[in-house]
Amino acid sequence: MAPSHVKITETGFRAGIGFMLAVAVSLALGRVYIRAKLNSKIHVDDGLFLLAVIFLIAGTVMTYLDIPYIYLQQNVQAGVEAPPPDFIQQLLKSVKIQDAAVVLLSGTVFAVKLCFMALFRGLIRRLKKLELWWWFVLAIVVPSSAILVCSNFISCSYFDERILVKCVTPGALKRQNATLKAVTILDILSDAFIITIPIALLWRVKIDLRRKFGLGAMLCLSVFTIVIAIVRISGGNTADGQVDSSWVIFWLQMEAAVAVMVASIAAYRALFIFERSHKQESPPYTSSRFRTRRNRTKGSKEARASISLPSIPAPTLTGMRTKIHHTPYDEERLMRTSDEFQKSARDPF
Repeated sequence: MAPSHVKITETGFRAGIGFMLAVAVSLALGRVYIRAKLNSKIHVDDGLFLLAVIFLIAGTVMTYLDIPYIYLQQNVQAGVEAPPPDFIQQLLKSVKIQDAAVVLLSGTVFAVKLCFMALFRGLIRRLKKLELWWWFVLAIVVPSSAILVCSNFISCSYFDERILVKCVTPGALKRQNATLKAVTILDILSDAFIITIPIALLWRVKIDLRRKFGLGAMLCLSVFTIVIAIVRISGGNTADGQVDSSWVIFWLQMEAAVAVMVASIAAYRALFIFERSHKQESPPYTSSRFRTRRNRTKGSKEARASISLPSIPAPTLTGMRTKIHHTPYDEERLMRTSDEFQKSARDPF
């Protein structure tokens, strides 16, 4: 059970972000395998996805390094642990590690959003209205995500001892809470605008309703990141009104990991379509018994033809057309017989 002054235990924090990182990386490797299986070229969205995975791994590592300092600060503030002699130095070190973690994890979310934007860009070419809407959404995604990446520097821009004085005043705490709410709202709005692109695209595609729902669910998986962002802001404050660092960073890592999962899962439908089309294009099954018998029959006919006696030359009737072999009726019958033979050879049963 978690202590009263923390919402997530230190053990649960470590286990949660470790599990989400493992799942996200596993699905990312699956996406790479699918791309290799389909012999796909490397596109812009693939590069952005790879950047997101690198940011996620680096951000999670930095979060692991910051966990002891986060809970030390919360325990000291709650009065359940005495501050060590180097408490100030540890706080300053924690600020730098935490800033790096927030930048990397926010950069993961930013890279995934751009990955989806690049993917949708290839789907809406030659659709003028959707192209204009795509540019409008991009104009919202880029600045809002950039604010998310720089959120820690907006709320408190000091990196030395002044942070212990300038960033703990009532005005500074109010600014930190306002920054948290603003960047979360912008994050949710940018995800919502991104979702409108596949919805508008599917509205124009003439396919059955079931497939529309399937494709829409696949392309609109960003709704999960919206849910996590809402959870992050709902519990982002402590009882005394300060920003709960453990809660905010934990759910930021969750959002980054889920964003990578969503971008990975979107590629799995491509593998399903490839496998289904590959099965449809495969040649029909022919039993080995029939193939052996047909080859043996064909070989025996060729053998009999090769050992047959030479035919007696027929007399040449110069200037005449014999009525026996060259009537139109016989030519038609010969062609019909040949067609029937070829048909029986192709389908003997």
